[in-house]
Amino acid sequence: MKFRLFFGFILLFVFGINAQIDRSIHQEQLEYYNSLPNPTANYYESTVQASAVYLSEKSGCELNKVVYGWHPYWVGSVYQNYNWDLLSHFSFFSYEVNPVDGQALTTHGWSTSNAVNAALNSGNTKVTLTVTLFSDHSTFFNNPSAQQTLISNLINLVQSRGAHGVNIDIEGLPSAYKTDFANFMVDLCLQMHSAIPGSEVSTVLYAVDWNNVFDFSIMEPYVDHYIVMGYAYYYQGSSTAGPCDPLYHFGSTYNYSISKTTSYYLDKGCPKEKLIMGLPYYGYQWPTSSLTIPSSTTGAGSAKTYRQVKDNSSGNYSLINHSFDQESYTDVYAFNDGGNYQCFLTEEVGFSKRLAHVNQSGIGGIGIWALGYDDGYNELWNSIEDYLTDCYDDLCSTDLHDFGGPLKDYYNNEDYVWTINPDSATSLSFDFNSFDLELNYDYLYVYDGPSVNSQQVNGSPFTGTNGPGLFTSSTGAVTFRFFSDGATVNPGFIANYQCSYDQQVSIHSVKNDVLLYPNPAKNHLNISLTDNFQSYRLKVVDIYGKVLIDKEFNSPNERLDISLLSSGFYIVTINSNLLISFIKE
Repeated sequence: MKFRLFFGFILLFVFGINAQIDRSIHQEQLEYYNSLPNPTANYYESTVQASAVYLSEKSGCELNKVVYGWHPYWVGSVYQNYNWDLLSHFSFFSYEVNPVDGQALTTHGWSTSNAVNAALNSGNTKVTLTVTLFSDHSTFFNNPSAQQTLISNLINLVQSRGAHGVNIDIEGLPSAYKTDFANFMVDLCLQMHSAIPGSEVSTVLYAVDWNNVFDFSIMEPYVDHYIVMGYAYYYQGSSTAGPCDPLYHFGSTYNYSISKTTSYYLDKGCPKEKLIMGLPYYGYQWPTSSLTIPSSTTGAGSAKTYRQVKDNSSGNYSLINHSFDQESYTDVYAFNDGGNYQCFLTEEVGFSKRLAHVNQSGIGGIGIWALGYDDGYNELWNSIEDYLTDCYDDLCSTDLHDFGGPLKDYYNNEDYVWTINPDSATSLSFDFNSFDLELNYDYLYVYDGPSVNSQQVNGSPFTGTNGPGLFTSSTGAVTFRFFSDGATVNPGFIANYQCSYDQQVSIHSVKNDVLLYPNPAKNHLNISLTDNFQSYRLKVVDIYGKVLIDKEFNSPNERLDISLLSSGFYIVTINSNLLISFIKE
C-alpha cells in the first residue's frame, strides 16, 4: 500500500505542474521525471508497484489490428498488469539523443529493465525502443556522422536485447528539415532491416502537421508504421477547456479532431494499413470561468490519468458531476472545488467509439500513451478485445455517418471504404434520414454485398440531397465508399440500420440459452442462463451502439439494475457475440 500511494503521489505531482504550450505531453513528462533522482526504469520498477487487479484469461480472440503501447520508464512495475495478448507492440520510452554526436544521453535502463524482459517473454508482443529528440534539430540533421552513430547504436541495442525495432519520436521539427528527416528515416530503415531481418521501424506523426514536415513520397515503402499522437488538440495552455482527443469537432471555433487527422494523413499519402492512431489514457483539467460547457479557462490545465479519475469516482469525478459531450464523444466532469473546474477524459464509451472509427476508416490500429495510466482498471483492455480482434462483430443496430460526425460537416479530400457485415444477418435495412453532399462533386457509393465489386444499389452513387432513403440489402453485408473533392463541404449523411435474421440462425438459439424477464421491464431485468455459461461478460447497448452497461458475472442467474436507462429498445450481448433484445418501459 505504501508503494501504491507513492505512485499516486508522483503522478498527481507531475500531472499538476504547468507546461509550456509548445511541448508535447511526451516531452513534458520525460523532462519532469528526468529532473527527479534516479531516473531509470530499475528504480521505478523496484519502487512503484502495480495495483492489485483481476485480469481475465485469454478468451481466444486474436488481435487483427496493431495495438502499439508506449511504456514510460517511470510507471514502475505496472507492466505486470498489461494484457500481453492484446498488445502487439511494447515500446520502451526512451533513448534520448545527444544531437551533437548521436550518442545516448541516457537509455533509462533499457538493457536491464524487467518490463522489457516481461515483454520479450510474453511470446505475443514485439518490443521496440523509442528514440526522442525535441530540440537542436539543425545540429543533428546537419551532421551525417551523428546520424550514422545513432543508427549504429540503435541496431546494437535492439540486437543485444533480442528486440524487434525502434520508434522515432522527433518533435518540433521545422519545415526546413522535412527532406533531411525523410532521408534519415530511409537510411535507418534500410540499415536496420538489413541487419535485423523482420525488424520494424516506426515514427510518430503530429496530430496537426502545421509545418507539413512528413514526406511520405520519400519514406514509403521503407517505414513500417506511422503513429499519430492523437492528443493535445486541447492542452495545458488552451484558452477554452476541451477534449485533448476529440473524435469529431468540439464546439464551433476549433475544427481539428481525430477523424479529421485520419483523413488528412490518408490524403497526404500515408498508407492506410500503416497509419496508427495514438490515443490518450489521460485527459486535462482546467480552472474555468463557469461550469457551462464549453467554457473559457482561467489558468493552466493539468493532466489527469485514467486511473486518477476512476480512483476519485466518489469525489469530483462522480456521476453527479458527469456529462457526455455528443460532438466529440468525450466524458466531462464539471464541478466547484474552491472554484470552477472542468475535466475532459475519454472513458470506455468514447474509447470504444474511437476504436469503431479505426475499424470504419480501415487504418492499421491504435497507439497508447501511456501504458500503465489505467493501472487497476480493465475496461479499456476489454474494449480493445471487443473491437480490435477477430471476435469483433458489427452491431446489428446502430447509427451510420460520415467522418465529420453526426453534428458537423465532413472534410475535403476524403476517400474511404467500409463494410457492415454482422454475423448471421441475412439482410440489412437502412434509413438515411439526413443526406446533404456537394452536388456532382462529392459522392456516396453503396454496394449490395461485402466489397466494392458487389453490385451497386439502385441510384448509386448518390450526391446532392438525393440520398439512398430507405432500402434493404439482398445479402447480410453492405459496402460503402465515400468520396469528397478538395473544395466545399456539406453536412453529410446520417442513417441507421437494422438486421434481419434467418429463423434458423443463432438469434433463436440465444433465446433458448438466455432468458430475460420481465420483458418489457421497468427497474430490474432478471437474467437466467444455461449451465454452459459459468462466467460471462454482459453489455447493454442502445440503438446507436453506445454501451450503457458493462458487467462481468459468474452466476447463471443475475438481477440487473436498469432504472437509469431511458425508455426504449436495447440489445444485450453475452460475451460480445450473442444477441437478445428487451424493452425498457
